[in-house]
Amino acid sequence: MKLFFRTFIVTLLLTNLAIAGIINGIAIVINKEPITLYEVYKYAQQLNINNKEAIEILVRQKLEDAQIKELGINTDDFELDRAIDNLALKNGISTFDFTKMLQTQNIKIQTYKKDLARKINRDKLYQRVLPQKIQAINESELQTFYDTNKNQFTIADRINVIAYISKNETDLQAITQNPMMAPQGVVVQEQSLEFIKLDARLQGILANTQERNFTQVIKLGDSATLFYIKEKQGVSYLPFEQVKNNIYNVMYNEREQKAMDDYFEKLKSSATIEVFRNPS
Repeated sequence: MKLFFRTFIVTLLLTNLAIAGIINGIAIVINKEPITLYEVYKYAQQLNINNKEAIEILVRQKLEDAQIKELGINTDDFELDRAIDNLALKNGISTFDFTKMLQTQNIKIQTYKKDLARKINRDKLYQRVLPQKIQAINESELQTFYDTNKNQFTIADRINVIAYISKNETDLQAITQNPMMAPQGVVVQEQSLEFIKLDARLQGILANTQERNFTQVIKLGDSATLFYIKEKQGVSYLPFEQVKNNIYNVMYNEREQKAMDDYFEKLKSSATIEVFRNPS
């Protein structure tokens, strides 16, 4: 019995030491800022990526945080609240319902605000350092992109949908998880929508949703609506002038991403990086 007890205590101590080693163990130090093994494993699990990819993200965050601090960039509570209001508006729901949705996904609002502040600070950083690094886009390049990728600019003439209408947005969110459920108070209608007669916002949502998929919940009047796309009929090409701004945004975002990657690589190449443990 004593032998068993001693073995148990030793095993428990070794287990606790192993856990402590993971939590406190330093994987990498970059410019005197540590990245722990725990952070690497946590990011890899949360984002469903391997440890090497998690390290790349964490290294980039450390370098960006250092630049943000050096340039005196910050985001106050008013900016955060306004950003959350805008996110809720884009999703067609109220700010209260947006925060409630976060809670149903087990996301703490303070954790969400912290991550959102980091994103806003990061955006401010790149807005400050990138404009002079992005090459201008001319009309000829836009036209060439359109001609080469014309199949990306097609629309359906008519879209057959199932519309779920309710004053309770939570019920509609639940339907996306379990289409067989029929919450009380949800009106279900089969509709055939003529694309050209829809408003621009609804056109964009339906055009970007594939067949046999749900759209996001959309606020229409005093009710919320969820569409299930059954079938898209007929194909027409959008004219160049109508999609020119979208093409510009796509090309600009691509060049912006390249400039961001180049800027990050420059920071990384000049950083002091020490590897203590290589997570396997």
